[in-house]
Amino acid sequence: MTNEENNEVTSKNEIASRAEKMQIIKSHDNVVFKDNFDRTHKISEILEKYPEIQDIKEGAEESFVKIAGRIMSIRVHGKLAFVDLKDYYGKIQIAFKSDVLGEETFDYFIKSADMGDFIGVEGDCFFTQKGMLTVLVKKFVFLSKSLRPLPSGFYSINDVEKRYRQRYLDLIANDESMNIFKMRYKLVQEIRNFLIEKDFVEVVTRILQPQAGGATAKPFHTHHNALDHDFALRISPELDLKMAIAGGFDRVFEFATNFRNEGIDPSHLQEFQMLEWYCAYKNYKQNMEWTEEMMKKVIPTVLGKSVFTINDRKGVPCEIDMEKPFRVVTFSDLLKEVGVDIFAEKEDLIEKALDCGITEEEANARSRGNLIDDIYKKLVRPNLIQPTFITAYPSDILPLARVNDEDPRLSDSYQLLIGTWEIVKAYSELTDPVQQRKALEDQAKEKANGDEEAMQVDEEFLTAMEHGLPPVTGCGIGIDRLITVITGQSNLRDTVLFPLMKPDEGYDYI
Repeated sequence: MTNEENNEVTSKNEIASRAEKMQIIKSHDNVVFKDNFDRTHKISEILEKYPEIQDIKEGAEESFVKIAGRIMSIRVHGKLAFVDLKDYYGKIQIAFKSDVLGEETFDYFIKSADMGDFIGVEGDCFFTQKGMLTVLVKKFVFLSKSLRPLPSGFYSINDVEKRYRQRYLDLIANDESMNIFKMRYKLVQEIRNFLIEKDFVEVVTRILQPQAGGATAKPFHTHHNALDHDFALRISPELDLKMAIAGGFDRVFEFATNFRNEGIDPSHLQEFQMLEWYCAYKNYKQNMEWTEEMMKKVIPTVLGKSVFTINDRKGVPCEIDMEKPFRVVTFSDLLKEVGVDIFAEKEDLIEKALDCGITEEEANARSRGNLIDDIYKKLVRPNLIQPTFITAYPSDILPLARVNDEDPRLSDSYQLLIGTWEIVKAYSELTDPVQQRKALEDQAKEKANGDEEAMQVDEEFLTAMEHGLPPVTGCGIGIDRLITVITGQSNLRDTVLFPLMKPDEGYDYI
């Protein structure tokens, strides 16, 4: 019998054993899966209360606790059993003693309990002879039975696909993974608080849109049965948020889930979270100030430090110091360093694109602006490690951005890169509906010529602009990318709770 067959038999036997134990609990309690348990403490509160060895009087009111969580391990020593109990907030040792519970109740626990079960206990805190803070169990109740065993090699789930497909196992096994998602929550909350302090209002806009807009990307489409019409899944909330400004909002933001039907790689997901904010009567320079201020405030708060380490594209560790001023450089100057003139004609850029590994077919299908962007991503971006603002992008790369008053070939715009990752894109918004229509019509021509990511003419948005749009600046931040960078991960999927994956009917979930 092969190891694989052995494992399958073992797992089936384990599942059968747990089913029998469930019947034992049912005979004892009548109900296996309980509906509630009233806790007096989260586990972290007990750990904080007793951070070091101290005298705890047995039976004292202050030492009594009622806690609940998942059984992470069981160690039986005759008439004594130690269990590691874990909840969202922490992990603590609990002790079951036959002479405290009574022999019958103790045996009931030993015969019924498995790793993975949820239990509620009440008892007194004490320190063992080895100095381990422990809860001596006086009463317990099974709250939920785990009918499947945790996987072999549980404490080091090395199967990346299993981690993504069964993220709950990853969260149970790896505190590091759970901490990433705790930090992600804190990151979003700190950003939200920062914007609210700046008088921004949080809004929610539509995900299903008559046509995709607000970014250059290939959309997903779906059919609305009741309206008998095809809609695009949102690639950006930008146009809706700017229409909110046109309607009278002064400052708005949204944490939006966007969908882009593009290729898969460690820095791109087809379903991802972005923050976008828009502010009336300000320009991109104010946005740059807010962006740097926010990053320098939020990241150290989330990480608990202002200096952190990431790996560059070659895997070399690099230190990022958030207290240092961010570098500011123009897009043109960066491209000059690699021998590219951003104002060159498309024909002159194709040869450079081919040298970068872009195919001739791809180069011919791309617009001039997008071709420059492709070259930049190949030659320049991989070398930008420290926080860097890149300003003054070509206007044909950003058709929704305001054209610079002094040089219409450029836009009033910037991106922020950290560790080679594009984290922020922002600009002064184009508010002239005549210029906007021309820019979108130029995009539509590129789309007709084969550029699937080019934009379309959006009459709904243009109509709103024609009713009047004040001076406005907007900013977009990739939340997935930001948390990925600051936690030192190499793949966005490591920071997304349940990343989208192709269904695999043959996948082993045992």
